[in-house]
Amino acid sequence: MITETRSVTEEMRGSLLERVAAMHRLWDFLTADLAAEHVNHFERAGVLPIAFTLAHAVANEDRSAASLLGGDALWDAHAGRVRLTGDVPRRGTPMEVAEQVRIGNVDAWREYQRAVFQRTERAIAEASLSRLADRHEITPQALKGGYLELLVGTPERVRVIDALEAWVYQHGIRHAGELEHARALAGLQGVT
Repeated sequence: MITETRSVTEEMRGSLLERVAAMHRLWDFLTADLAAEHVNHFERAGVLPIAFTLAHAVANEDRSAASLLGGDALWDAHAGRVRLTGDVPRRGTPMEVAEQVRIGNVDAWREYQRAVFQRTERAIAEASLSRLADRHEITPQALKGGYLELLVGTPERVRVIDALEAWVYQHGIRHAGELEHARALAGLQGVT
């Protein structure tokens, strides 16, 4: 578990940025050949469509980067073109609601995804080390049972870099695996 006394170094920032950029490239590969019929394929009850994975993971990164590093989330500027059916799913969204998420314009989705990824990488690269070491207030719900709790325990405030590690990198990698599996259910080959 990460201790409160560790400072943030340039090496730590560089490592996080390299991992996040590689994860983004993986997402680009995973989404490059998706068409609407793949994104919105519904296998059966209890199996989420690719649209859920995209909306949940990328919109979460959008909100997290804006909250932790400053600025506004990009979703509002892209939502009209993406034409998402349903709400952007968050942690705890009931399965029967998550199953209904659909994306109307996959090309617009990829533009939104690329904008989020570029903004996140730029924000990490430009953030001061003191900003990455700042303590971000966190709710018990945001910690409970998640990777961040495993990483830092249950403090009331966590370092920004640790929240980025959990909410951007680890969350993105986890859902990339989900996306890889969902591609097979939609009739596509894996890319890794």
